Amino acid sequence: MSKGTMKVNVFRFDPAVDSKPHYQSYEVPFERGMSAMDALDYIYQNLDGTLAYYDHAGCSLGICGRCTGKVNGKPGLLCQTQVQGEITLDPLSKGKVLKDLVAIKAKSKALEHETPTEGEVAMEHDINSVSILIRREIEALIAAPLINAFVEEFGREKALEVSRKVIRNLAHESGKVLAAFVGGNSPEHLARAIPLFSQGGALELEVLETSGKTAAANVTRCRFAEMYKEHGIEEFGYLLSCGRDFDLIEGFNPKIKLSRTQTIMEGADFCDFRFTVEG
Repeated sequence: MSKGTMKVNVFRFDPAVDSKPHYQSYEVPFERGMSAMDALDYIYQNLDGTLAYYDHAGCSLGICGRCTGKVNGKPGLLCQTQVQGEITLDPLSKGKVLKDLVAIKAKSKALEHETPTEGEVAMEHDINSVSILIRREIEALIAAPLINAFVEEFGREKALEVSRKVIRNLAHESGKVLAAFVGGNSPEHLARAIPLFSQGGALELEVLETSGKTAAANVTRCRFAEMYKEHGIEEFGYLLSCGRDFDLIEGFNPKIKLSRTQTIMEGADFCDFRFTVEG
C-alpha cells in the first residue's frame, strides 16, 4: 500500500457462480473524511465494475438505511462511516447475501422456496431487514456526535432539551405505527407487540403478571445498555432508548399507562415495567 492510499478488503460472494465467499483487496486513493461508500464508489468506477453494493441512489444521508453493512466488524451505514488505513467491508449478514455486499431480507414462508424476482428483491431491501438493536446502534453512532456538537454550540441544557423533544415525537409516532403493525391497540395487542423489542436477544424479559387491566415485566438484561457502553456513549443511552418508552406507549394507546422506577441503563439490576389500563 503506497503513501496516500488505503487497502480495502471487500467481502465477495455471488451464489450463482461461487462455491464459497472470499475477500478481494483493492488499493484506493485516500482522502480525509472519505466514507466507506466513497471507497466502494472508487472501486466500482475505476477498478472493478462487477462489485455489488448499494450506492448513493438510495439517499446518501444516513436516512434510508439501505447501505447498512459492517466496517471492520462493526455495523454502520457505509455512506456515513468515515474510514482510513486498512479496512474490511462485510454485508450485515453473511448468511443472507444476494451478491457481495447486497443482503436480502428473509422471505415469507409462502415465498421461501421460490426464486425472488428483481422487483421482489428490491422490495425486500429495506430498513425492516435490520434488527432493532442494530438500528439503535446506527442511530446512536450518528446522533451522539451531533448531540455533542449541539452541546458545545448551544449549551448542554438546551441541546438535550431539543434532542429530547425530537426523540419523544418520533417515539409517539412509532407507537402509532406499532399499533397498526400488530392490528390494534388493546392490552392484548400490546402483549403481542412487546416481544418485538426482544428480537435478536436485545432484551431478556421476565413476565410477572398479565391480566385485562394490568401487566408487569422485568427486563433482566438490556443489550441496548451494553451497546451504548461499548461505544462509550452510555451518557446518552437513557435519552436515546429508555426515554422514548413512555411516549411510544402513549402513541400506541393513551389509555395504557407505563410506570417504571429503575432501569439497567441507569445502573439498576433490572428494569421494572408496569402497565395499567385506565377506564
